[in-house]
Amino acid sequence: MTNIRYQSIPIVENSDPMVEVARAGLIAEPMYFKSGTAKSPHLFMREGLARLLKDIEAQALKTHGLRFKIWDAWRPRDVQHAIYTDYSNRLKRENPGWDEARLAREVGLYVTPADDPQRIPPHATGGSVDLTLCDAEGNDLPMGTGFDHFGVEAHLRYFEEAGRDARIRDNRRLLFTAMKDAGFSLDNEEWWHYDFGNQKWAMALGQPKAFYGEVSDCALDRAGKISFRLLQA
Repeated sequence: MTNIRYQSIPIVENSDPMVEVARAGLIAEPMYFKSGTAKSPHLFMREGLARLLKDIEAQALKTHGLRFKIWDAWRPRDVQHAIYTDYSNRLKRENPGWDEARLAREVGLYVTPADDPQRIPPHATGGSVDLTLCDAEGNDLPMGTGFDHFGVEAHLRYFEEAGRDARIRDNRRLLFTAMKDAGFSLDNEEWWHYDFGNQKWAMALGQPKAFYGEVSDCALDRAGKISFRLLQA
């Protein structure tokens, strides 16, 4: 993620509901639950986003025998804050000579701070998705790094340079092309991150407004019903 000041983009919330990723027919691997950062094993996203991903699977990916694997989607502010704090503390330990301004700048290349009420973290809208490609058996394709590898190897075009692994380059190209053609915006620092409908997407694609605002709460009850709250609705 970059330090683009996208919060100036107006939001006209379209009230698109939230869906649970696995129940929408997508493969889910909740990475932050597995690491202990998030409490819920369920991944949620906007219904329109899930529909787009299913359409891509049925069209651009089907001929390759591939599917998406969703690592993360909607993310509440408390999880966002934990990710930001963990990464900030790690960089602080590794770079004791950095001042606070340098530290905030470096952390902000990859993680959005969650403590500014005027700035909605993209994942908090339900319109951001972290994903990879996998085969029909669910085996991940080689993409050069794992999830949340905060380093230059994770940059979208890292494997475009001559002499680097052509197989990884082609896998990233396939993911990028499929997502871009479907109307998603990309993240230059994270090959796995894409946006749709939120302020970050609108700024990247020159759209006058976003239609996904913040989802403050989302949960699946014992009866299988999703409850959520839209702050802009």
